[in-house]
Amino acid sequence: MTLNDLLGHILLRTEIMAEGSNAFTADEVAGWPEGALDFFVRQRLLSPTTPAQQAVCDGCEEGCFMPVEVPSAETPLFTAPFIICNQRDDIGRVRVDPNRLRRWRLDPGLLAWVISLLLGIDQTPQELIRQRLWLLGKASLVSGSPEIFLARGLSWTDAGETFGHNRDLRESGFPLIFAPGKPSNGFLPNATLLSLDRLLSIRKDQLTLDLEAIIRTIEAKAECQAIAGNVFQKTGQFWTISFEGRTFRLKDSKGLQYLHFLLAHPGEEFHAQRLLAEVEGNAPGHGDTSTTMERQFLDDGLSISSLGDAGPILDNQAGKAYKRRLEELQEELEEAREFNDYERAERVEEEIEALTKELSAAYGLGGQARKLVDPAEKARKTISKAIGRAFDQIKEHDENLWRHLQNALSLGLFSAYKPHPSVTWIIGSSKDRPE
Repeated sequence: MTLNDLLGHILLRTEIMAEGSNAFTADEVAGWPEGALDFFVRQRLLSPTTPAQQAVCDGCEEGCFMPVEVPSAETPLFTAPFIICNQRDDIGRVRVDPNRLRRWRLDPGLLAWVISLLLGIDQTPQELIRQRLWLLGKASLVSGSPEIFLARGLSWTDAGETFGHNRDLRESGFPLIFAPGKPSNGFLPNATLLSLDRLLSIRKDQLTLDLEAIIRTIEAKAECQAIAGNVFQKTGQFWTISFEGRTFRLKDSKGLQYLHFLLAHPGEEFHAQRLLAEVEGNAPGHGDTSTTMERQFLDDGLSISSLGDAGPILDNQAGKAYKRRLEELQEELEEAREFNDYERAERVEEEIEALTKELSAAYGLGGQARKLVDPAEKARKTISKAIGRAFDQIKEHDENLWRHLQNALSLGLFSAYKPHPSVTWIIGSSKDRPE
């Protein structure tokens, strides 16, 4: 048995066995090559853990696996641990060497630290799920290198629930996940899963990680994405949408048009009114600098009322004039009724009704002047509602794409599509074309 054989055995046991039952006993370690235990302890892959509570009884040839009694240190005439044989009456109590109860285990947190060092990541791994998931960070392996994680128990029955809905994994886009053993990836379609059993080895008495194989895997994943092609194109009255190899079609809608425009301009921010104008086809020229100026105003803490508050529906002077006219009309109505001039009274009543509606629209409770609808806020609500409806449609067909857009899109007064890592789209025209 070589050191690399033992390394694979250690990683496999860490992956397939639950915490507390994945330790190596002194009896197991006794069969290892000389110096192997010391090597793995020095490399921080193994560390001492709690003593065993069971051991093989060597009182006879049966070799029974029996509970070990450990007398308390405060007990008078303290004795060594022992096993009480329940198979043969002539044996009774069998002494157990305390050294046989020693155990060692691989601490997954230390494994995350070791992998980070071998990848050249200059940060402490962050434990996201206790004893199951660690965020290592980013390694400078290739341009646009993904976030790297270490996960334990990807083949366990609870893996889908534990990892499939983890926020950190979802927000990372296309994570690279190391696992001690052979992982299952059915619930992480965007992830690149790598088994440490195949990548971690011992060479010249040093732990090494096959960085070239990791780089090839990352590049192959990117190439597959490029070949598969992410598509957001309109033909006639339908959109063809393809993401990570899954394709579906949706009937045209404003929400899909807003999404198309944002996907076509990754990393750029657009004011709600500008985005609305672009989709409606009445946007200013490409040289327009209004978006930059609007963003600068907000960053400086200044108001952009020119884009929002359009002022009261009626100013004070107009409001007073309306009220004076209403008083005059009331007097005219009384006079017309007094002289039984029904035709005149009807015309006055119609004018009073119209003025009353105008004043009701212009003034709210307490006589406060209403303001015209903020066009920027109106544009923001229009876009958000339309994209929300589009999200609902997309989720029905491809939850993976829906999740990606939820993470990569920021919607508000300024909207933007900022995927991380970057995603390439084949974008067609949003204009109608014959089938």
